[in-house]
Amino acid sequence: MKKLSIVLLSLILIGMAGSVWAAKPIKSLVLHCGCVWDDIGEVASMEYKEITISSKSKGHDAHVAGSIDSCYNGQVEVETDVWEDDYADFVRSGADCQLDGPELGDPIDFCPEEEPPVAGETCGNELNIQ
Repeated sequence: MKKLSIVLLSLILIGMAGSVWAAKPIKSLVLHCGCVWDDIGEVASMEYKEITISSKSKGHDAHVAGSIDSCYNGQVEVETDVWEDDYADFVRSGADCQLDGPELGDPIDFCPEEEPPVAGETCGNELNIQ
């Protein structure tokens, strides 16, 4: 009986530990500076958009003012019936910033209290590389 109690207690503890390990990371609300397209999906620009990200996410750490991103801009015909993807390069004029949730920390700081960016606001300028 004692062995059965130990086995059952062990199984219960393993089950509880497994659920703790499987817990999803807490999400934070950020203003993300990213690519957006016009109504027909052809002309790209960069605007702020509210998104949630994991507190463990590191992909947005590179989204700082001055960084460059390429946005898909449709396809162009380079020869008869030969098409290539076209991209527009943008330099970010603003960084991603945090609105709510667990503090993400450097480089994603909380949005400034004075003149914070808002969703839909432009956050990038197209590079005209010739």
